[in-house]
Amino acid sequence: MNEVLNTNSVVVGVDVHKFNHMAYAMDCFGQEKGLLSFSNLKLPEFNSFLYSLGGKENTIVALEDTNGYGIKIVESLVTEGFKIRYVPGILTERDRKQSIHRDKSDLFDAKRVGKVILTKYEETLPARENIATLKERMLSTELDLLLTERKDLVSSKTILKNQLHALVHQLLGDNYMFDFKKGFTKRKIPVYQKLIKEKQKTGELKNNPLTRSILRRLERLDLVHDQILSIDKEVLKVSSNKKVIEALRQSIIGCGQTTAATIISQIMTINRFSSSAKLAKYAGIAPTQKSSGRKTKLKTSPFGNRILNRAMHTIALYQISKKETEGRIYFERKVSEGKTKLWALRCLKRQMINKVFNVLKHAN
Repeated sequence: MNEVLNTNSVVVGVDVHKFNHMAYAMDCFGQEKGLLSFSNLKLPEFNSFLYSLGGKENTIVALEDTNGYGIKIVESLVTEGFKIRYVPGILTERDRKQSIHRDKSDLFDAKRVGKVILTKYEETLPARENIATLKERMLSTELDLLLTERKDLVSSKTILKNQLHALVHQLLGDNYMFDFKKGFTKRKIPVYQKLIKEKQKTGELKNNPLTRSILRRLERLDLVHDQILSIDKEVLKVSSNKKVIEALRQSIIGCGQTTAATIISQIMTINRFSSSAKLAKYAGIAPTQKSSGRKTKLKTSPFGNRILNRAMHTIALYQISKKETEGRIYFERKVSEGKTKLWALRCLKRQMINKVFNVLKHAN
């Protein structure tokens, strides 16, 4: 769906909040055409407001979505067939800081969201919900929810393990590793619980508060292990027999079930990107250019979708670790050309994102 600004365009900037939203409509010259304050319970009223502004083909709704509060609005707009663009929050923040009037309110923020479309259209993002099919949206949303929860659980697991190492060291001293050889794995947790309970009953450790704290953390860690395993099974169930996920797994060495699911959850539909270069830019893999006069430098981009970037990083590292893979051969060739290992890794990630693009294009 192509969105082109013209003299008939109407831009509606929406400042999104948890309970109440503010919409500000303007024409192509930035002149006010109407405003509306509404909630998620009054989305039909918002749709009626949009229809009153003119035809859907000339109306662009701009959203500065925060923490998913705009999901209900997007669902309603997609159902009605309105065109949506996402405005990165940094653009409206820059506009406010550079303005003579730095007032901040829902009305001013909605107005700034709309004006970003008029002045920096090329820096805004077309809503993937406008481009993807219903099946693609449902698959991406479900996988994203599961993998986000899994990521939080893995972080909790790491925190608990680090705390347990510190507490057990306090309890048993420098030689604690003799009894805790295998780390705090799922299989070893019952063994360690039994060991701590035995030490709790006798000697200096009797009624020691450290033992109770350790046992509570072991119990929580056991629960976290179970929940991660449960999510992995659900991810497998959701992604099994999905053409795009199977295509990634079979075509790219090092792309397992979770990594393939992560890629699909972030891309949603490959139809959002007209070329592999645009996908690389979206993932933050394409370098940023710093040039002046005759000097041209390429620097690593700190921007882009970092979750997708991390997935490509995982694939690249796996390929480097295995002998005689195409990735390993490519990486060694880049190093032999004089590139650093880190820059050669970045080059390999670019090759991998190109392959992801080609695989998904042919899988559709």
